[in-house]
Formats: sequence, structure tokens, C-alpha cells
Amino acid sequence: MVTIALIAVGALALLTFVLLWALVEMFRDVRQIRDALGILDRPMEVDIGAVAGTNPGSHGLPQQLDDATSALVLFLADRCATCRILAAATGGALPAGLWIVVEAASDDAAAAFVESHGLAPGLRNGRVIVDCEGAIAARLGLNMTPVAYRVERGLFKDAATVPSMRTLSSMIPSPGQPVAVSAGTRTLTPLGVVSARL
Repeated sequence: MVTIALIAVGALALLTFVLLWALVEMFRDVRQIRDALGILDRPMEVDIGAVAGTNPGSHGLPQQLDDATSALVLFLADRCATCRILAAATGGALPAGLWIVVEAASDDAAAAFVESHGLAPGLRNGRVIVDCEGAIAARLGLNMTPVAYRVERGLFKDAATVPSMRTLSSMIPSPGQPVAVSAGTRTLTPLGVVSARL
């Protein structure tokens, strides 16, 4: 009886090892597929051109950003799936230093986006801005979302795409600290990989 139990335990241990090995291989395969398709969680630098070194207020953003020590301005669009995920992940509670610009096709679409993601309190306090005609984005030469612009000492510094909430969380500045926009392990200064004027 003991021999049968030992054989059963050995067989289960072997089966567990084989299944664990298969799971590890599956995750490697998925990562390789994602890498080949270019869908890994890697922010890309965005060339902001002449916008660098200018005040956010001169582009239609709130004047409070001109006085900010450090801030992050996140551009989201109502028709972008990643933007919807990012907006939902905030849960309506905007961390200090994060401002959101919502681009939408119409006032109704903007209102639905803001309400469905709990961003209305930010709309009331001015940290969520609705840009239905795309005027702010046009002034910045921006035609993609989601993108985060870094503001330091009241001036635009650089920008990067935001592929995930994990990336966004790493970009949001702590109160009184400069914001770090990073792609992988490096900081995004100077910029120049992706043009915002495609």
C-alpha cells in the first residue's frame, strides 16, 4: 500500500513539473508573439517640436499648469480602447499632478465618457478638460492618444505614449518632485522617435 502511495505521489510530482514547464513555455511564447507584433508595454517618445519650452496656457490648457512645479497632462480620446482603460483605472480619483484632456467627437460623447469613468469631479475642479473640437491637440500638433506631456516649472518638457496603467502610474509625479516620463529603462530626453505630426 505504501509503495502504491509513493508511486502516486511521484507521478503527481512529475505531472506538476511537466505542467509548470508547459506554463512557463506558454508565457515565453506569448511574450515572443507580443514582441513580434509590437504590442509590449513600451511607451514611445513623442516629438513635441516647438512646443517644448512653452507654457501650457498658451496652448489652451488651464493657467494653473503654467505655475506647476511638475505635472503630467494626459490626452485621452473617447474612441480609443486604451484611453477608456486608463480612464476607468483612475476610478475618478486623479492623483496630484495629473491633468486629463478628453478629446471627443461631440459634447454628448465627451459627457458620456466623463460620466462613465467618474471624471466629473475633475471636470468641476478644472483638472479634466474637454476638447471637443480638438483645438488643444491641434495647437500642440498632436494627432494620437493616449499621450502624456510632462510639464516642469510651468513649461512643456517632453511627451510619450501611455500604453498601460502601469506606465501611467510610473509617470505621475509625486507632489513636489519632477515627473519622469520613461520608455523602458531610460528617461525620454531628448525626444525624437515618433513624430506627433504624422
